[in-house]
Amino acid sequence: MNEAQSQIEFKDIHIEYARQVAALHIQCISTGFISSMGIDFVTSLYEAIVHSNSSFGVVAVRNEKVLGFAVFTTNINTLYKAVIWRKGLRFALLLAGHMCSLKRIKRMFETLFYPTRIKNKDLPSAEMLSIAVAPEEQRKGLAGELIEMGFRHYRKTGVDKVKVLIGADNKAGNKLYIKSGFEPAGQITNHGLPSNVYVAQINRA
Repeated sequence: MNEAQSQIEFKDIHIEYARQVAALHIQCISTGFISSMGIDFVTSLYEAIVHSNSSFGVVAVRNEKVLGFAVFTTNINTLYKAVIWRKGLRFALLLAGHMCSLKRIKRMFETLFYPTRIKNKDLPSAEMLSIAVAPEEQRKGLAGELIEMGFRHYRKTGVDKVKVLIGADNKAGNKLYIKSGFEPAGQITNHGLPSNVYVAQINRA
C-alpha cells in the first residue's frame, strides 16, 4: 500500500457526506436513471438511505473528501418505504420538474418496481445498492475493500447472502463483482437493457 493509499480512512456513511456521495454517484454512474435526476434529488436519496434502519454504507475519505463509497440494504422493499416516508414530498417536488417525458416516467417506475420482477427468482432480500470510486483512485483495490467492509457488516447482523444488479455491458463492474465473490444468478431487463444479477454467499468458509 503506497503512502497516498494509506491516508485513506474508511467511515460509516453519515449525513454530512451525502452530497459528496451524490456527486460521485452522478460522476461514476452517469447512465442511470437516478443520476439523470440531478444533484439535489440524488443527495436527498442518500440522506434518506443514511437515515433508514434497513440500510448502511461505507465511505473512503482523505482529508474529508469522499473518494469512494458503497451502500447496502438488508431489504430493498423496507428501504423504499422508509425513503418515501421520510422524503416523499421532497421527491415529489424534485421529480415534478423532470417528469416531462414518457420515457423518463417509464424509467422511474422500472426503478421503483424492479423488486416485483425478481421476487420469484429465489434471491436474498439483502442487496448492494451502489458503489463508486473516484477516477483517480480506481484500479487500486479500493472498490474491493468497500465491498468487503459491507460484507463484514452483514456478517455481524446475521445476513449470509446478498445480491447485486449491474448492466450486462459494464465489463469492469461485472469483473469486480465476480472477483469479490459474487456468482451469476440470472438476468433481467432494466430500462430496456439486460442487467446481470449476482449473489454472494458471504458466510462461506
